[in-house]
Amino acid sequence: MSNIGITFSGGGIKGIAHLGILQYLTEIGIKPTVMSGTSAGSLIAAFYAAEYSPKEIFEIGKKENFFSRSGLFLHGGGLFSPDVFSNIIKKYIPHDNIKKLKIPIYITATDITNAKLVTFKEGSIALAVKSSCAVPLIFHPVLHNGKLLSDGGLLNNLPVDLIKDKCDKIIGINVNSVFKMEGKASYQRMIERSIQIAINKNSEDKKNICHIYMEPLNRKNYKMFDFNKMDEIYDIGYAYAKSFDNELFALLNN
Repeated sequence: MSNIGITFSGGGIKGIAHLGILQYLTEIGIKPTVMSGTSAGSLIAAFYAAEYSPKEIFEIGKKENFFSRSGLFLHGGGLFSPDVFSNIIKKYIPHDNIKKLKIPIYITATDITNAKLVTFKEGSIALAVKSSCAVPLIFHPVLHNGKLLSDGGLLNNLPVDLIKDKCDKIIGINVNSVFKMEGKASYQRMIERSIQIAINKNSEDKKNICHIYMEPLNRKNYKMFDFNKMDEIYDIGYAYAKSFDNELFALLNN
């Protein structure tokens, strides 16, 4: 079987669809040899690389209120603290070392200070995930080595390019589909919408790098913090992955 890499995009609670897809991939015998991820996708990649099963990660997500407003706390200035993500990592992956994970992972963040992409491939998992998940205008940026770090999706929301030379085949999963906006244009909704549009744009040119490209929520318009839709989003990811049976089994047999 080919060495298979998987890339997970960001998307807040929509990242739960990654777990539904991972569950199906696990059932048919596909296990990645390398992964990359951004924002919510970095959280999924870190837990999976630490040998938590998709279902276990899903249950942890429910327990720890992944991307639920009730699970967040204000840091000051009306923005939430990204420490919620580092605290979760340290609780469940106490060694907190990227190099000690069972599968190599590459996590992106955005250096706001210098307008550059940052890639974490070693060091603290908690720092990498916290920085990658720090969605601008919602979470405070993370200060590290004199630089302010924010959501990696700003510059690379589908970082398939980071692993293309490290595996034979790549499965890219993008959960950040953009639809016509419906409902009230609240301040919060406008922030979320603006970020979603900007982030989605830099994923377009990455599709062609993938051997299998998946966009499980391309008919569903979920908000970043739709925590009460976790089960529904997971089930959509699982069912969507099954629709790729032919492509996935071809990948297994090549």
